[in-house]
Amino acid sequence: MLRKVSHSSLIAIAAGLVTTAAVAGCSSGVSSTPNGTSVSSLITSVKSAFASAQSVHIIGSGTFSGHAVTLDLSMLRSGDLSGTIKAGPLSEQVVSSGGSTYIYVSRAFFTYIQQTQHAPASACALMCGKWLKVPAGSISGFNLSSLSNQFIKKVPIATTVPHLVTTTYQGQPAYKLSNDKGQEVFVAQSSPHYLLGIVEPGKFTMTFSQWNAVPPVTPPPANKIFSG
Repeated sequence: MLRKVSHSSLIAIAAGLVTTAAVAGCSSGVSSTPNGTSVSSLITSVKSAFASAQSVHIIGSGTFSGHAVTLDLSMLRSGDLSGTIKAGPLSEQVVSSGGSTYIYVSRAFFTYIQQTQHAPASACALMCGKWLKVPAGSISGFNLSSLSNQFIKKVPIATTVPHLVTTTYQGQPAYKLSNDKGQEVFVAQSSPHYLLGIVEPGKFTMTFSQWNAVPPVTPPPANKIFSG
């Protein structure tokens, strides 16, 4: 199930939406913020903040490969992460720490294992309530470094946007970049200009918070890891 939620899908949507909102401007577009900061320097600052950030919390929801997906993940530059990935009716708790990745085996997830791996029902007594170590590379590239590298690579430096106003986003002063399609990008007003949110109406939303404030990720206790 994790493979259906590929990091490339998330990157493509995030970068694509920001790119659209950032470069869809025309000759009548806005070239500076209401506070006088140029659009190009604002976007440069957003990319720089993403590149140097050591951690971030991401919440997103949308459709990937035909599946309704919700992400709620804390990511560190080291590659560690923790949180929940929900694809369709199946919700997965995942932890990556020190290069190892684990998935919590709830009864719902055990049912998925039964269906896909043909595990006997009796195995639940051994696995359910524990963490299953998954093969290395199962979520390869799905980390803060990969996200920021792709973001920096794919988002060009624009000089204008169709619409740019000051607002608040989840209580924080923000700039809102938008276009006539209703696509919106929210950026922190204060420097560093962290990316706060992306909205693609009817398709996808994503919020970014806890920049450089995510606590360390710890692996599950050894006695809670299924070793069979």
